[in-house]
Amino acid sequence: MKRYLQLLTKGVSFLLFLLCWNELSTIINNKLLFPNVWDIFISLKNICRSDIFLKIVLNTLKKVGISISVSILLAILVAILAYRYKYIKILFVPYVAFLKSIPTIAVIILVLIWAKTEYVAIIVGVVILFPILYDNIISGIERINTNLIKMSQTFKVSLKEQLLNIYIPGVYFNIAGGLHSLIGLTFKVIIAGEVLAQEDNSIGGEIFLNKIYLEPSKIFAWVIVVIIINFIIEQSIVKINNRLFCWR
Repeated sequence: MKRYLQLLTKGVSFLLFLLCWNELSTIINNKLLFPNVWDIFISLKNICRSDIFLKIVLNTLKKVGISISVSILLAILVAILAYRYKYIKILFVPYVAFLKSIPTIAVIILVLIWAKTEYVAIIVGVVILFPILYDNIISGIERINTNLIKMSQTFKVSLKEQLLNIYIPGVYFNIAGGLHSLIGLTFKVIIAGEVLAQEDNSIGGEIFLNKIYLEPSKIFAWVIVVIIINFIIEQSIVKINNRLFCWR
């Protein structure tokens, strides 16, 4: 019953949102500034039916996947070194602080100057994600119960078993709660990079083209596509986390 009420509330909220959107569109009465719901739906249908739709989506998803993978590998490597050697941790403090504070738009513009267009979104994604993942991983390692580590060493548990049963679960549990937020952030950063790089066959590139051709309904349609993809990924992560941590 509770689940039914939640779904009903969300459904009513969504309908109210659509009604308010349509009413606002009627008041503005300018489709170039604020298209109505029906125009956006038609644009969404046309986009999904296009021959290159899957290619565009997969191209952007590939960049998201590469950015996350590279960021995780770099963050793990640096976090292990920082945990093992304290002077490395101290050495990385100003660099991590700098990467966390630099504006995303500044990163994109600088990378546009330094790198080829097709690599801009990936590099920007790594630069933005790395410091966040590094902080989460190093704090996850430091929060692991030292008694467990000492006990595993006393009973001569292999390094492989320690990694699989102590370190990896401890670190993953520390970042699991914010993992879906990181995915959302990655999408935003990657698409922003694609827009400014004007990259072909990408969601950001399509948004830029539709801006040039004054087709806001298509821009909103692509935004809906991103929201749907992000929602599917987030729900998948939530289900995986629920299965992994059902014992807690």
